[in-house]
Amino acid sequence: MPCVTTSVRGRHEEHENPRLVAGNVPGTLDQLVQLIDTHTARRADVARPIWRCALRTAPEDRILSDSDWGRIAERYVRRMGYGDCPWVAVRHGEEHIHLTVSRVDWRGWLVRDAFDYHRSWPIVREIERIYKLVDAEERSDRVAPQVTRPEREASLRRGAPLPEREELRARVRGAREASRGRGREAFERALDAAGVLWRVRLTATGVMGGYSFTIPEWRDREGARIWIPASKVAKDLSWPQLRTAVAVQGPESHADLDPSAAP
Repeated sequence: MPCVTTSVRGRHEEHENPRLVAGNVPGTLDQLVQLIDTHTARRADVARPIWRCALRTAPEDRILSDSDWGRIAERYVRRMGYGDCPWVAVRHGEEHIHLTVSRVDWRGWLVRDAFDYHRSWPIVREIERIYKLVDAEERSDRVAPQVTRPEREASLRRGAPLPEREELRARVRGAREASRGRGREAFERALDAAGVLWRVRLTATGVMGGYSFTIPEWRDREGARIWIPASKVAKDLSWPQLRTAVAVQGPESHADLDPSAAP
């Protein structure tokens, strides 16, 4: 489901001091659940009567108050078309809330949830502007695998200023731009200059298949170096795309990159 941002503050999405911050159903948390369940039971023909999502702030964002979260929840639910449905927003910890919404409105009509993910994005961007939160769309790298929570936590334990995958991504992309149109050897020299360790992966037929990358300080608990394929650093760093980016212009380009590779 969509979030105000996709980043996570905290240790393991811990649920601390859950409390109601908004909604249109009265009662305690347990009573709310029972009331919503009883209401949705009116439509036994509906396979998915409950709609849920989480809204989350980024680590860089300020800590929002319960009243801020309440207003955010009300705006989001209304703009998503669920304003006439039973719903509640519960806050868990500092950085996120959970929304539980009955798709069966107060009149018994079913509210469609088609394309909810895509419909939510302009609403989320609006909330970020109003509350001066990090723009998740701008910080999102759609061609780059997102850094996992364990990976981010491990980098923090090592004292790295950035998760190593993000650091590696920036360095390799910089090397690519520095060697654009100058050939594979120039690219590899640029990797060396950027402090990127690299190794070539050959296919079963001995043809250049791509790279794996790491940086000297990236090691696991046992001290072994961590290598990842270029496409796991970012999709635009896979060999077909790198080959095009660094290819020397002119008839000698394919030989410069890999004499045995098909054009």
